[in-house]
Amino acid sequence: MFNNKSVHNPNNIDASIVCEKLINQYQYCFDLSYSQRMAQWNSSFSNFDRIEQLSIHFYDNAIEERKEERKMKGAMLVGVKEQQLHSMQDYLNALNIVFDYNKEIGHLDGNVAPIVADWPGQRYIRQALTHFHKKNENSIPKEIVSVVPLLGPLHVALNTKEQVMKIYYPFFEKLFHFVFGERKILAKKPRPWRTNLLLELAFTAWIEIKEHIVKKFIFLQKNIEYQVIMELLDNIVPASLDIYALLFRSGSFDNYVETIFRIWTFALRWHRKNYNKAPLAFLSDLFYWEKIEHPMREAIKKNLVQFNDYWVENMHSRIRATTSPKDAADNIQKQAYLLDFHKYSAFREMFSTTKHYPYSPRDLKFLTTKTCIFLISQFQEIYRKNEETNLVSSKIPSPLKRRKKKKLPTSYNLPTLGEIDITSMPTGYSTLFPPLFNNCDHCYKILNINDQTIILICGHGFHLECYNSMEKKCRHCLNYYKKGIWKNVNAFLNGLNSEKNFDKDLDDDAQEDTEEDNNNSEETEIDQLNRQESLELDLLNRISEINSW
Repeated sequence: MFNNKSVHNPNNIDASIVCEKLINQYQYCFDLSYSQRMAQWNSSFSNFDRIEQLSIHFYDNAIEERKEERKMKGAMLVGVKEQQLHSMQDYLNALNIVFDYNKEIGHLDGNVAPIVADWPGQRYIRQALTHFHKKNENSIPKEIVSVVPLLGPLHVALNTKEQVMKIYYPFFEKLFHFVFGERKILAKKPRPWRTNLLLELAFTAWIEIKEHIVKKFIFLQKNIEYQVIMELLDNIVPASLDIYALLFRSGSFDNYVETIFRIWTFALRWHRKNYNKAPLAFLSDLFYWEKIEHPMREAIKKNLVQFNDYWVENMHSRIRATTSPKDAADNIQKQAYLLDFHKYSAFREMFSTTKHYPYSPRDLKFLTTKTCIFLISQFQEIYRKNEETNLVSSKIPSPLKRRKKKKLPTSYNLPTLGEIDITSMPTGYSTLFPPLFNNCDHCYKILNINDQTIILICGHGFHLECYNSMEKKCRHCLNYYKKGIWKNVNAFLNGLNSEKNFDKDLDDDAQEDTEEDNNNSEETEIDQLNRQESLELDLLNRISEINSW
């Protein structure tokens, strides 16, 4: 309690407070791409090395590029317990380790204990709190009121990147084959570090050619295929890369919160179960604490980098690397304590074999150049097939002519990208008013692209006068987000109030079986580095040819 105000919102998860913030603060931000918003921020970020950024999802402490966070110096293993973690009671059994420990030291008395958790942890701990406050569950220990579940930033990043790869797999498979060779195979669910590499290559290459491409498409901004790739490269990919690796680790609280909200908008249109709910609970808590001036928000803001789930994931990875699924629970527990003890051992480090990230800076420069050439070829094909794309776009009915009961398209067959679902298209195509081909999406009059018009990252386009009349907020997407907030908050609350366990709702991040690719050793993947100079010349020629497409 602080000034007689509980750290727990009496409304539990409050959709109204999230919608209020969306309307008054964030909708304008989501009309712009992440890259556009980042250019507006007056923030200074920590300067992280490129390879160190790429090794975020390598948890092996033998990686030579590791930083302080990989050393686990501030983490302490309290206990290890065999649990399925498929029910509220499973999580209470795990928490009882901490509660029993607290009886000796009293750290929880009058204080709160933030628990940074993945989706199951969020769901079942919140369910326990909900039942405790309803006073209908005597078996729930009173210490639960000291627990505050928080969104795990590393799991948000992992899940978002995984979903980007899944939704846009055809695009990244083509990129992968172009850059690494046709004989290479990209797994449907690549290892996290490889996904991270592909996303980083795509964004870095996009930054190099962006100015030329945007200039070329200045009058074709309503081209659906251009909008799809533009939004992927300028909005989705950089947000998923930065949310943990840059924003969270730099302690950039306001930008981190905004980008968590932005990533929720992706999860909403992707129908990403659970992660279209978990961020809303986190945002609801933050906005509630801000409203009642509770110090919890300020504590997180000032110490953001400490509220990290990295150490848990790191320990899990070490345990998995040194044990077998066939090992007995006692052996796994002993190994966990042994690993925790040796994390401080300087003597042990002296005799440890270090490893390197698979690619050197020179390798990455080569790969980035190849990715630039791939992206230019994709945009060139989109530009060349503009008339064919326009035929598809022109079939989208105007709201003035649409029959009320007529269903809107759920997919589009595009000349370059093929058949794509609306979930992989900008948000506007998931609303009740998908972007019109050649008309303003407010007044429905002809929209001639000039300095008096604006095309938003959601795909909607307006006369500036029309956009200003909407208080510089895309009303179609605003209504879509508001509806999504209420729908998912209510669904979450129904689950929290239920007596049932929801094993089927456990997200993929609870599973450890990542499909592996069958590529050759990483050290041998680049066999044409001597072509770097000629490749850069090829890139310069392709850039110079953009004007003559």
